[in-house]
Amino acid sequence: MAPKIPHKQDDTPEDDDDGLIDLADAGEEIPDDPDHIMDEGGEGEEAEEDDADEEIQLQNDSIAHFDHHKDSIFCIAQHPLDPAMIVTGSGDDTACIFDISRPPTPPLLPPSYESNPSPSGGRPSLRCYGQLTGHTDSINALAFTLPGGAYLLTAGMDGRLRAYDTIAGKYLFIAENQEVEEINFLSPCPHPSHQNTFALGASDGSVWVYKVGRGGLEVVQVYYLHTASCSAGAWTPDGRLLATVSENGSFYVYDVFGEAAAAGASGLGSGARQSQAVVALTAEDQRFAVEGGLYSVAIAPTGAFAV
Repeated sequence: MAPKIPHKQDDTPEDDDDGLIDLADAGEEIPDDPDHIMDEGGEGEEAEEDDADEEIQLQNDSIAHFDHHKDSIFCIAQHPLDPAMIVTGSGDDTACIFDISRPPTPPLLPPSYESNPSPSGGRPSLRCYGQLTGHTDSINALAFTLPGGAYLLTAGMDGRLRAYDTIAGKYLFIAENQEVEEINFLSPCPHPSHQNTFALGASDGSVWVYKVGRGGLEVVQVYYLHTASCSAGAWTPDGRLLATVSENGSFYVYDVFGEAAAAGASGLGSGARQSQAVVALTAEDQRFAVEGGLYSVAIAPTGAFAV
């Protein structure tokens, strides 16, 4: 039996300084700063920080401004035949009319070149051609009727719907209705055979279709399918169908004038709701459930689909 040979331990100490640079080989010694926080990020993060700290220069290149309102502006409407004629609705319960085609004339020379410079106050505001009153709460919806903008409609959080005749630019008040607590939107109908017709959506979920004329406001249709606030609506480009959405995610399309039914169109949906709408989609069907609800709707120019 061979004798056991004891294992000879290596008395050479391990080099714990592998990877360290000898002080004699160092070009420069940086003293330890206990207050300095080491940057664990790379050059990419430094570049992002530099971009975040970069100041963005904003330039005002507008041709004019309008500041007659005393509170926030919630809606804007543009005349369909005279795009320079603008109406704004505000939290000060009024609507203002102004013309952007005639902005105030700017000075020929900057103030530094004027012999008698005027006090610095910026550019003057556009002139208000008319201020419409009569609402007791914020105006949050405006619309000119189609096709010629013969009437201006104002609607507000007070539930009031007011109509004005725009003949000769006088904006004469002709009628008012108040059927709901709050009105969320106004949408003019482009149907060539149903001129000066429009739709509105209310906070109680109802949808109203009116026709306006010099004799006043006439109710054409009323729908009560939405069970939450009706937040938005839009007509198809031909004006035959009206689509609306609500805060609980429901989506309906109405055959307001019966033309789709007369053409034999079949609807999407079932039950009593489908009998009033050609399309009825709600969150009861999980395929169409939208968390948080729906707040806008638009129809494709071809009228083939809605988004």
